[in-house]
Order: sequence, then structure tokens, then C-alpha cells
Amino acid sequence: MEIHQLRYFRAVAECRSFTRAAKREHVSQPSMSHQVMKLEEELGAKLFNRKGVEISLTNFGEAFLPKAIAILHQLQEAEREIRELVEVESGRVTLGLSPTLSPYFLPRLLASFLKQHPLIELQLKEECVTTLLDWLRAETVDLAIMPLPIAAEGMSATELMEERLFAIVNKDHPLQESDHVTLNQLSDTSLLLLTDIHCSDGDALPALVPGTMQPRVIFESGCFLTILNMVKAGLGISIMPEMPINEDAGCKFIPLEGESASRTIALVELQGRYQTRAHRLLAGFLHSHLPENAT
Repeated sequence: MEIHQLRYFRAVAECRSFTRAAKREHVSQPSMSHQVMKLEEELGAKLFNRKGVEISLTNFGEAFLPKAIAILHQLQEAEREIRELVEVESGRVTLGLSPTLSPYFLPRLLASFLKQHPLIELQLKEECVTTLLDWLRAETVDLAIMPLPIAAEGMSATELMEERLFAIVNKDHPLQESDHVTLNQLSDTSLLLLTDIHCSDGDALPALVPGTMQPRVIFESGCFLTILNMVKAGLGISIMPEMPINEDAGCKFIPLEGESASRTIALVELQGRYQTRAHRLLAGFLHSHLPENAT
């Protein structure tokens, strides 16, 4: 018994015609008739009543059809699983990273992923959130890790973790003895902000600052070190996430308090895009490992 014989039997049973079944299976009608007859000979039973152009299943055919469909379905599932396993062995997945996240927990985390899946080709691309969203739309990257919120339709964002935010002042600043600080206390200060600290349009203020408060932003950069050195020199204060904090940087890090005292880190993907098995493995790994390994 051959697999193609089962497919031909099913096609004839569904089409009720050898001619239509042959067209559906892209074979000649005589070839299909011959293969079905060979199947009948092997089974020792007639599967079809052949009365002119009218084709119907015999009692044997009615009994055999669900078994044939089940075999074909199992074969299809087995082929799909094998293809996915092969895909993992040679699969490729591209992950986009925000510069305010990539230097910290991600190198160690991604190294652990590749240790578990050594034959997956993992490509990394770092850019600001706006560009990452463009790359997701263009399918240049498969998924991206970035801070929320994002102003983009057609994206699916799954929250991974919350990260506390801190005010950074130099050690001569009046706030340097404070145990915590609110955003309202920063209303009359010069701010040095990380471009991607919270949102995708290069302006962190809408997400950081509630109400009508209008701090004076004198500098924006994607580089932590640049901002830290400017704060240290007394050019202003900054708001930064927890991960890059280094108490030896010559600045004082004061926890923010209130509604905007943290930022949400999320895994962002293009809605409706087909996900390869390598893609799903990486996404699942990040969901299960990122929160516990982030700090």
C-alpha cells in the first residue's frame, strides 16, 4: 500500500469522479484509476461502485475512508513536525534591541539561548525604537525588545518586566541627600534625557511627565556614559532606568516615586506575521528567562 494510493482514493471519494480527482491531484485519469485498482487488489475488496460516470463508495469504501483520512492526517502532522525540527537546526531569527537595554542583561541571556540551541543562527540589530518599529514592519527583524509605550498600529507587545527609574544628580546637587524624588520636584531643572527611555518618538516627556509640568530638556542622547558625564559636570540632572546604574560613577542615583516611577519592557512583534519555530523558541525563552535574569 502506497501513500499516493491513499491520496488518490480519498480524492475520488470526495470528488465522486476519477476525472475530477485526477485534475485535483495533477495526474492523468488512467494513472489514477490504475493506482486505485491496485489498492483494491491489495485490500481484496472493491472500494467504489463504478456505474458509468457515477462513482460511489461501496460498504468497504465507506469503512475504509475514515481510516485512510486519519493515516494521511497523521502523515501530514509528522511531515510538519520534521520540517520544524529541520528548520530549528538550520533556522535563523533576527532580534532587534533598544540601545538602552542591549548592553546589560541581554548578552548573558542570549549566550544562554545559543548554548541551548547552538545551530540556530541568531542575528542582532540595535537601533532606536522608531527604527526598530520600521524594521518590524519591513520584516527586517522578527521581534524586538524595547520599552513601552509604542505609538504603532499592527504591533503585538507582550510585557516582560518592569524596570525602576531613577533621578541622577551630581554629588553637589540639593537633592543628593534625598531618599526618593518625584517628577514635580524636577520641574525647574535642566534635564538630560535618554532618547529611548520610554517611548518611540525620540521624546521621553509625554510618558515621563504627567499633567502640565514642562521641564526644560537641554540634551537628549542614546548614550548613558555621555549623560552621566554631563550630570557629573553639573550641566543638569537625568532620569535613567535601573540597569545601567553604577554607584561609582560619581553621581547620586535617587529612586523616582509616583505614577511614572518605572518603565515597561516588552517583546514586540508584527501582528499576523508567520512565526518560524526558531522565532517561537527565542520568544518563549525570553518570556521565561528575562524577568529573573534582568538584574
